[in-house]
Amino acid sequence: MPITAAEEPWWRSPTAMPWYSSSYAAAATMTSSSSSMSLCLSQPPCASSSTSADDDLRDLRARFPWMVYPPSFTATSVLRGLTFEPADSGNDVIVATFVKSGTTWTTYLLHLIRAIAAGTTLEQADAFDDIQQVVVELTWAYDCGQDPHNWIQPFEKIARIFKSHLSPSFATELHGDKAKYVFVLRDPLDVLCSEFNFFQPKVSNAPWIKHLATVDDFAKSDHWNDHAWFFNNGNVYEYHRQAWELRDLPNVMLVCFEDLKEDLPREVARLAQFMGVADRIDADACHKIADVASHAAMRSKREKFDEHWMSQQQVELGRFGPHGPNETAEKVTTNGTTGAGKRALSPEVAAAVQRAWSETVGLSSYEEMRSKIGVLAALREGYFVH
Repeated sequence: MPITAAEEPWWRSPTAMPWYSSSYAAAATMTSSSSSMSLCLSQPPCASSSTSADDDLRDLRARFPWMVYPPSFTATSVLRGLTFEPADSGNDVIVATFVKSGTTWTTYLLHLIRAIAAGTTLEQADAFDDIQQVVVELTWAYDCGQDPHNWIQPFEKIARIFKSHLSPSFATELHGDKAKYVFVLRDPLDVLCSEFNFFQPKVSNAPWIKHLATVDDFAKSDHWNDHAWFFNNGNVYEYHRQAWELRDLPNVMLVCFEDLKEDLPREVARLAQFMGVADRIDADACHKIADVASHAAMRSKREKFDEHWMSQQQVELGRFGPHGPNETAEKVTTNGTTGAGKRALSPEVAAAVQRAWSETVGLSSYEEMRSKIGVLAALREGYFVH
């Protein structure tokens, strides 16, 4: 029996949801040593899909029959994101991470690096209201009025930056070898704790979380262990296994959240080298970028990272799934630390998580993988990590 939009209402009237009334400044004009540049914040939204919501839903189900995705997204947006093809230039960088592992932080760093490489200033690079205006979230782009192929990104001759939560193997299979991929890894205990603390207040009435009173409960839940709700990517253990297996590909870079915390200027230099702009980013620039993107600095301007623009765009364009537009969510928290998961979990549950990780990845511990990534960075990139 065919699926219809009436049965799965991917489109709803904006009047059904609160109006987000934030105002946005016009694009800030920027001048570099080579050309005039703009953050292009006031671009018109991409046109509505030429196919119907029903057709897009059927197409998505036919191509990816196992696909499950967040109910605030439309099938059209997910389909467009999954079928995105990187440009031939080789300048497209896709940051594909497991949730709560440093996605926003990493995309912000890449944006600042490309700005400096383009010859502009960090102050000018920061002249956006929401990071999603200058970094495109692939599966959410259409719902926000962005076309991943044609949305003008600032300094895109240096790099176009895309965000994704697809698993490493799936992302590289879908988008091919024209793109560069940054996979960010984080201690699974900290991911667990951060994810619980993020979603518990945001969707506390959702059936899958309202009965989970503690982080220990969350660790035992199907949501954590299967993670089927988010593109059927598998859990954090599977994400780490796939990323580790792809470590030797020349267009893949592995970054550990803990290394960002430990020595941010060094990791900025590594990212710049991976992007191919190391000759334009000297040690002084690395330290300045690290200062602008430190936890304290991002905390002071946290409204730039809370997805409010995306929520507003969904409402204004009427493009959102059956649960309504995405809710704004604070990404830069006061507890963006390492080791919080081990302190929050009971010893028994922490040991079970670590055991599950080891059995899936095939290494003794996350720390062993982090150490091996450091060796890989030294051998391939010349950076001594740890």
